[in-house]
Amino acid sequence: MPTQDMSSWRTSISQVISTEDEEEIMVRGHPLSQLIGKISFAEMMFLMLRGSLPTPEQAHVLDALLVASVEHGITPPSMISRCFASYGTTIQAAVGGGVLAFGDRMGGLGEQLGQTMAAHLAEHDPANQTIADEVLGEVAAQIVEAAGRRGQRVPGYGIPLHGADPRAPGVLAVAREKGTFGNYCRLGMAIEAALAAQRSGKTVPMNLDGVGAVVILDLGFSWQSTRLFLLTPRSVSMGAHYLEEQEQDSTWRHIPANQISYD
Repeated sequence: MPTQDMSSWRTSISQVISTEDEEEIMVRGHPLSQLIGKISFAEMMFLMLRGSLPTPEQAHVLDALLVASVEHGITPPSMISRCFASYGTTIQAAVGGGVLAFGDRMGGLGEQLGQTMAAHLAEHDPANQTIADEVLGEVAAQIVEAAGRRGQRVPGYGIPLHGADPRAPGVLAVAREKGTFGNYCRLGMAIEAALAAQRSGKTVPMNLDGVGAVVILDLGFSWQSTRLFLLTPRSVSMGAHYLEEQEQDSTWRHIPANQISYD
């Protein structure tokens, strides 16, 4: 791969136009000024990442996923945002710090599931044909068995704060209703069934990370983009927590010394 210096750039995403006759920003071939007030944020996100505008059904499903991903209580990312507020930092530093908290163990598992699914279904051309239930069942069993051999959990299933993630069924229901419930959503459900079979009927339901992976893959996004669909809406949450902490006028969020065990 050739190296690139800082003086030459290529992009198909946008073009800034500023001439005597025209002031415009072209985004994926569309004048941004003409998109304002005409499309939603979910549709704009789709356009930016896919290069084309979504169908109304695709936009509705993506919007449902973004709504479901906005909030999950005072968890480590929002705690970081609130701690930043108590120390007097800026909102962008607080949101940025919270975003950086998401990783391979929490918040990023959808990407791992998406990569695994995409690799297993690549030979079946999932974007252009319906894969048989039997094939999806076999692939699901392989994924579950491989995770078991490694002594790992299948990413995107189970959640510490709930017996079952309350957000996941709603997003999947919208995908079914709007006709985007495709091979990846079906594989996600097959994995859930394979996990139950492995555990003698005890279910390990898909969580939001898993749902995010299957939904965005069925919408045609790459597995590499998976985390964007959590980080983008959750940044709003971290901003809200930051502002609330400021309103509470807290200073120096910390753990009292008597609550720390010293070894």
